[in-house]
Amino acid sequence: MNVVTFNDRITEMTKGSWSASGAMGQLFPKWETSPLFMYDEPESEAETTAIVKAYGNDVFAAFPFPVFRLDVTVGDKTRPNDWGKYKAKALVASFPDGACVLARIDQLMHTDMTYRFYGKEKDTALPLYMLVSGIRQSAPGSTDFECRSNILCGFKGKWQGPTPPFFRTYVNGFLKSLAAFNLSAMSPTNHIVEVTPNAPGRSVEWIKARTHFTLITHGHPANRAGIAHGARVKSDPDEELVRMAHNRRAHPRTYRHKRYTYARGKTRWVKACWVGPKEWKDEGGRQIYKILEPVEEGAEAAIVAAA
Repeated sequence: MNVVTFNDRITEMTKGSWSASGAMGQLFPKWETSPLFMYDEPESEAETTAIVKAYGNDVFAAFPFPVFRLDVTVGDKTRPNDWGKYKAKALVASFPDGACVLARIDQLMHTDMTYRFYGKEKDTALPLYMLVSGIRQSAPGSTDFECRSNILCGFKGKWQGPTPPFFRTYVNGFLKSLAAFNLSAMSPTNHIVEVTPNAPGRSVEWIKARTHFTLITHGHPANRAGIAHGARVKSDPDEELVRMAHNRRAHPRTYRHKRYTYARGKTRWVKACWVGPKEWKDEGGRQIYKILEPVEEGAEAAIVAAA
């Protein structure tokens, strides 16, 4: 995953398509500087499917930000390395009538059937492009997703039309990964963290270009009262991902009391209280981690209005 080149890969998608180019500013305002999430999901597709099905609610009822960028990698530790990984980059925007996604799929992960036919050969149709709007689950707990019929699609890095029926399989596959990410991001026992290079001599622009967001669990080693602000903290990424998969099975809370001026009637995830320092460094001191504070109701309304 390359934080610096993410925007370049998205900008490439606008070439040769007036529809895709025109949609960028309208559907994804200020996307170039929107939060960028780097998301690794090492579990199998079967595990992701089971988690979405067990959830039983609308997985897209709320997102961490009105507009954000997402770089997702899905692997499967139970499979040989030559089965590959699923890699995609996307812009995601939240709307009252359903989410909107502009995504490119750069790598696909083999299934039992495709590996028998293609083996180590690369898919010549990549990268795949898609612009999808009005996204919703077909039913709570379902891994099938509905969207508007005006899907834009592309093969080999070029937009094409009309969209063939089989392309829905690729759309549904990406939306399942988006659902898994969102359950991780909004879980009460996971936290959103801003990651910034620890490079005092670099320019503000250089720092911003390499700043991104990631997810950590409530059981992260930094979440202890005895850890000092700015201290170096050692963590085990693999252990974190295992805990995160478990945490996604949590459930949201619907605000019903009249005191919730902006959130009343809406579904929100209530985050567990972080007791560690708000800022710390990784073990090598190269990255600075900052816990993202929960958004207050008034601030939430301002963010939505600005978007």
